[in-house]
Amino acid sequence: MPQYTEHASHSWTPDSVRLITSPSVAARSALMYVQEVGYFWTHPPYFTERQHLPSYLLLYTVSGEGQLEYGGQTYSLQPHSLFFIDCMAHQHYRTAEHNHWEFAWVHFYGWASKHYYELYAQQGDPRLQLLQQSPLLGQIRALIDIHENKTVHTELLASKLLTELTTELILSAHVRDSDSDAMPSYIADAVREMERRYSERLRMDDLARSLAVSKYHFTREFKKHIGMSPNDYLIYLRIVKAKELLQYTAQSIAAIADEIGIDNVSHFINLFKAREGLTPFAFRKKWRTL
Repeated sequence: MPQYTEHASHSWTPDSVRLITSPSVAARSALMYVQEVGYFWTHPPYFTERQHLPSYLLLYTVSGEGQLEYGGQTYSLQPHSLFFIDCMAHQHYRTAEHNHWEFAWVHFYGWASKHYYELYAQQGDPRLQLLQQSPLLGQIRALIDIHENKTVHTELLASKLLTELTTELILSAHVRDSDSDAMPSYIADAVREMERRYSERLRMDDLARSLAVSKYHFTREFKKHIGMSPNDYLIYLRIVKAKELLQYTAQSIAAIADEIGIDNVSHFINLFKAREGLTPFAFRKKWRTL
């Protein structure tokens, strides 16, 4: 692993809060866990510059102004904005000149943290401007509170809060362009049509044409609103039906492949294994022995 480096000026007030934790082996192996959490009132020349730290950082600006350099860009951090970054990458954040900067923050790691970060990072901007009524600041404050008053349940409660916080953040990021984010009616129509005709030779060109949209536009909007491409969704429907038939009927693997619209049994077996982690035969055997 590359060597961790950090330079900083700790220009924060005496009543600022900084809590460092030591997560248990169980938390490291199975939970999202807090590494550090705090609430700072800072003034120039406060800054932190680091890289190669295995950690993710959420930082919420309460008042004043900060600046973030990350990914080759510089961002102004205004009240009610939050940034979410991977601390393995180079970062430099600081109090803006001739200003103060009040912010709440949490370093965390473990379990699904990478997945949450990658979902958020799809938007291409580490910063997000939030509504004043967003619960995110309250959630960070709750993390501070439970670590100031530790109990046997602290790590579980912290993991629960981190999951809620990162989920809320991702949802906020995905709906901030709400005027353009309403799912078009033709996507819902396409989903219903695919659910009805999944066992047929359904071509996406024909489906898009029947919906009076271009294939490119249809594919892009479908993935945006459903979370996978139309072809992947069709495969998903077929695999779900195949699992039902494997569990609750005695049909052969070849017959099931044919029933769900896949005429090559070897292709069906490969698709099933790629998505479920085991062959159709092994899946059936597993469920029959439960």
